Amino acid sequence: MIDNFVNTIAPFAAIGFIGWGFARFEVFSRQDAQSINRFVFYIALPALMFQLIALAPRDAFNLTLAGGYLLSELVIYFTGFAIAYFGFRRDRLEAILIGMVSAFVNHVFFVLPVAIAAHGSSAIAPVMSIVVIDSIFLYAGTILVLDILTTKRLSPFQVLRQTFRNPHIVGIVAGLVFNVSDLAMPIGVANFTAFVSAAASPAAIFTLGLILGLRNDHGDWPLPISIALLKSAVHPVLLLLIFVAGMVPGPKALNMAILVAAGPCGALPFVLALHYKINERAIAQTILVSSIISLAGLSILI
Repeated sequence: MIDNFVNTIAPFAAIGFIGWGFARFEVFSRQDAQSINRFVFYIALPALMFQLIALAPRDAFNLTLAGGYLLSELVIYFTGFAIAYFGFRRDRLEAILIGMVSAFVNHVFFVLPVAIAAHGSSAIAPVMSIVVIDSIFLYAGTILVLDILTTKRLSPFQVLRQTFRNPHIVGIVAGLVFNVSDLAMPIGVANFTAFVSAAASPAAIFTLGLILGLRNDHGDWPLPISIALLKSAVHPVLLLLIFVAGMVPGPKALNMAILVAAGPCGALPFVLALHYKINERAIAQTILVSSIISLAGLSILI
């Protein structure tokens, strides 16, 4: 367990703690964090979404795994939203992103590299099945809802047009086109997306560390702790119950799905909160608490 933590998990979490340290010593400001976040939002993440979906192995896509995992996510998503909106009286937009952070694991930025480091290339297909289904339904769906709620004066057609101009949606749709049509990706495009997307994970986690380090959160932890436990403890158990009930994806895929479900809350809701100017405090705190909880869980599961 200690070896797994030191050699497999800690190297990927360290960049967040480095960001926190630089913020505490006032080397970076909140404006710096927002500038890095804009790079992640407009350039690095769209390239990453395109690359992941375009290169996802269709023949290895596990529909049972993806369907069962999506079902568990929807239950956790709406539970997290209800806890924030009805239980803690948070703003609707903030509650939506808290619902998303309770269900959306940090699979691309954290779990996937950890799983590959621990299990090799055999971990890619099951984890990517979840990544693709998350990108299409959970992530794109949340962006659509946010666009609808933040552009009330626009017509449905204008909202839809604005949503499909979102760089993340463009990356997802372009990736789907390449994947489904079996188009040969130009070498230049492949090299560009691989080069740029490699910056998405460390930049996003570094920015999260900066924001956490710049804040002085001495209280108001009940909501983040509740959501972190919902994600890191309840979600894996719920997923296991769904698979035990009949949606068995196979032993290897099952192990990878549980590993993903036990991972820390994803950084993408935090990126969206900064972009849409939604209060990110509870989201950042939740990611911090879930990251601490999942360090021990992942060290055992891998």
